Amino acid sequence: MAKFIKFPCTNTAVVAPLSPINNILVNVEDITTVTATGATGAGAKTVVIGLTGRAVQAAGYQTLTITVSTSVGAVANPTLTTGQANPLVAAVRGAMTANPGGVVTTCSPGFDDSVAAPNPNGIRMYWRTATYA
Repeated sequence: MAKFIKFPCTNTAVVAPLSPINNILVNVEDITTVTATGATGAGAKTVVIGLTGRAVQAAGYQTLTITVSTSVGAVANPTLTTGQANPLVAAVRGAMTANPGGVVTTCSPGFDDSVAAPNPNGIRMYWRTATYA
């Protein structure tokens, strides 16, 4: 099992000194819960990761909220279907149990459930922003 999960947050619309790709590292031992927010269909979606341990003691953070987009340069809400396993929660939990043979594993959100996409799997999703609270 990896010690850290890397969330590559991508936003090509940012300007210097910000980076278009900002890797957020989370210690697997600090994760207590993983939940998703957002209504069924093409609405705003987030993953909320509950934190404990060193992260709380050092900075007082209790959650990490990561938004998802189907575009690397704009807000484009993914389509997720009711009755299906939430792919965002599944991606984080999969990364938590991955055995990459190293210290860090990368968490990718996968594809949405859009049927209008030319890709039979839907539209590729990206982690867009990350906010600690």
